[in-house]
Amino acid sequence: MSEYDKKLVEDFWSNVDCSSSDKNFYCFPPIRSRSCKLIFGEGDAGRRDWCEYWTVEKYLKDKIPFEKCLSICCGFGEIERILSRLNVAHKIVGTDIAPGAIQKARENAIAEQLTNIEYYVADLNEERLPEKEYDIIWANGALHHIKELDFVIPNLRNALKDGGYLISNEYVGPKYQQVGKRQQEIINAVKHLLPMELSLKNTIQTQPHSESSFFSKVKRYFRKKDNQLTKDNEDIYGKIWEMPAIQYFLTYDPSECVNSNNIIPTLRKHFNIIDVKYFDGSIVMYALDSQFYDNFDFNNGNHQKLLELLFHIENTLIAIGELPRDNAHIICKKE
Repeated sequence: MSEYDKKLVEDFWSNVDCSSSDKNFYCFPPIRSRSCKLIFGEGDAGRRDWCEYWTVEKYLKDKIPFEKCLSICCGFGEIERILSRLNVAHKIVGTDIAPGAIQKARENAIAEQLTNIEYYVADLNEERLPEKEYDIIWANGALHHIKELDFVIPNLRNALKDGGYLISNEYVGPKYQQVGKRQQEIINAVKHLLPMELSLKNTIQTQPHSESSFFSKVKRYFRKKDNQLTKDNEDIYGKIWEMPAIQYFLTYDPSECVNSNNIIPTLRKHFNIIDVKYFDGSIVMYALDSQFYDNFDFNNGNHQKLLELLFHIENTLIAIGELPRDNAHIICKKE
């Protein structure tokens, strides 16, 4: 990553806290209930810390507290505070490339009187971690921001003690979300199933995954003038969704999905024990935008039925091989 791109990433993630809203694919309550079933076989995702809680319950309950935990790309520190409250480790270390996020993470931990958490600023694309230092490493939405996976993943493995765990919850779809033509067609078609109040009809939408609510300014910048569609772009459904261009990401956050398609292959190369549980999003993550999340009425049974319909369409098309699986919860163990 160039120094210019690195500065863009530092500045962006110093000011954006993804944990501050549940209006995205990863946090929206009905979607996280589905994700919880796909990953853990459990329907209870009522807790905000559902993913960490069930990871501990299903995989780690008889092993905690560990001595030392590392949390990478930690942002504003929500994961470390959750891990501390769950008694995952006696000492928790968080690291991130963004100085502003690290400062806020320190303040948040102090405010909650969580004294077993410490933080430091580092670029994991370059940082050499100490060997056999950690019992567990938590990478929550972290690895899809790492360009140098061939350096970072073996570095993380070396930093684990024998028998240690790497926990990762990730977007693992195409780099910069450049999904295939068939997937684009399906996403666009599905948007037509949503009523006006849940979908911005007649407006081309670009939707970078979980941080969608923070990209509205960039959407407007890249939206075609007057939303005019050329004849070549028209299809039988009428185009109301368009895949974001690579330049879209490079302008705002060059680390977003920078090498996401290589996460699982690279993990498999360096870990012999790896458990991958997909929670998909191959349609839902892209098709649902701020209009949907803002206007979804939890007391409206029709809205819930529509969302269940989208889940069913996605499940079916994945099952018959029409769609890939774009998100996964991954647990690796060092032998």
